[in-house]
Amino acid sequence: LCPSTEANLGDGLTDVPGWLAAGVPLAIGSDSQVTRAWREELRWLDYGQRLMRQQRNVCAAPDEGLPSTAARLLQRALDGGGRAAGFARWGLTAGARADLLVIDTGDASLLGVPAERLLDALVFSSPGRPFADVMVAGRWVRSGRRLPQAAAVGARFADAMRALWAAD
Repeated sequence: LCPSTEANLGDGLTDVPGWLAAGVPLAIGSDSQVTRAWREELRWLDYGQRLMRQQRNVCAAPDEGLPSTAARLLQRALDGGGRAAGFARWGLTAGARADLLVIDTGDASLLGVPAERLLDALVFSSPGRPFADVMVAGRWVRSGRRLPQAAAVGARFADAMRALWAAD
């Protein structure tokens, strides 16, 4: 699903709670210039359901031990994203690809947030980038809030974005 794109195009909303209840795999993505931020996509996904149903927490599942909307959506998006990417194993399990985000709870956007509300705060109210460390495929690519190859990565990113926009 690409909720911000669907909203931007006026394509309508899907029945996310129904899909979740039926066990339909769900993955979050972005396929346009609207945004490339996974947290914003999860917000749009939930906000669309709130507007459509005129109530909150429609994606939470307290009876399944997931009273947090963000926890349920993020877990389903991670599971579905792993499947969509073709990974046989996903998550913190032996033999799985090691992709990790270390959240800095000392970041101003998350200060004082209780542990049980952390994912909700991260998805629904955290405007910053409170990630201290990032591991991709078992390799730390960001450590201590610093990107070791920031200049080279930035230059490659700029070239890629220019090429994408030039292809229009």
